[in-house]
Amino acid sequence: MSVVHTATTPSIPAERPIRFFHRGALVEVQGAATTHSVLDWLREDAHCSGTKEGCAEGDCGACTVIVAELASKADAVGTASARATRVGELSLRTVNACIQFLPTLDGKALMTVEDLKPIAQAQRIALHPAQQAMVECHGSQCGFCTPGFVMSLASCYERHAEAGTQATRQQLADELSGNLCRCTGYRPILDAGERMFSLPAARLDTAPIAAALRLLAADAPLAYTDAQGGRFAAPRSIEALAELRAARPQARLLAGSTDIGLWVTKQFKALPELIYLGEAARLARIEERADGVLSIGAAASLEDAWSALAVRHPELNEMWLRFSSLPVRNAGTMGGNVANGSPI
Repeated sequence: MSVVHTATTPSIPAERPIRFFHRGALVEVQGAATTHSVLDWLREDAHCSGTKEGCAEGDCGACTVIVAELASKADAVGTASARATRVGELSLRTVNACIQFLPTLDGKALMTVEDLKPIAQAQRIALHPAQQAMVECHGSQCGFCTPGFVMSLASCYERHAEAGTQATRQQLADELSGNLCRCTGYRPILDAGERMFSLPAARLDTAPIAAALRLLAADAPLAYTDAQGGRFAAPRSIEALAELRAARPQARLLAGSTDIGLWVTKQFKALPELIYLGEAARLARIEERADGVLSIGAAASLEDAWSALAVRHPELNEMWLRFSSLPVRNAGTMGGNVANGSPI
């Protein structure tokens, strides 16, 4: 009896458009460059100009937006930090739109300063509490940084309102660590952060967003080719990731893009092929092993990793809060920070 060995070819996923939820509707994007930033898409394609470009490197926070995922997905990473982002059925995190590549939004929801008006209107008030408080406390002068501050405050407002708590002044300062103001100064902005909790409540309706995200969760893993032939793939398992990496050894591995994003915005590098690690759930796991070892996945966010470490070693809390900023820690990963070796 003879055995015939046949060569196998990697199972490359079928291609489809980028799909995410924005401003009350599902959005499909086809043809945009794989390195097209969320900020550029907002301003140039969606014509949502409330989000500003300041530094284009994740330092100033003028472009701060909120990215939402299903809370059940975020909870799966197993850390207190992930659970702390929960609002209803969603998990909310602030990120810098200027260095996030558009395909990384696939399957998620994007919220910008334009989304605050309908929240206020639903409660028959003129402005969202974060915006109204900024007005009352004189928290804006030139106003360029204001949309970013407002989005950080709105995220903080939702999470504390969900928990039935009110942020302290120090917690507000920590929340705003990624937002830079050069003219107003932080005292009136912190005043606004405290004031917003005493204004008439206006909460985000998470139900329609969660329903859309459940619909998107049924999509196949993203495999996308842009108009210039650039490729982006987001495998959802370790096995699929390994298979794709073997098939495309020349591809660049992308995690949080808090450094690689600058290769595009500052160095104008071409990245013709990207494999995104953000959808491989096992890589983001943080768990206590049976032998007492704390296991932190390479794609776990810096915020989740620091949270888990600080539970074991509270003396690390001060370093945690001084390590980068919250939006950068929400996006950047442990694996990327170590493997990339960037001086940034």
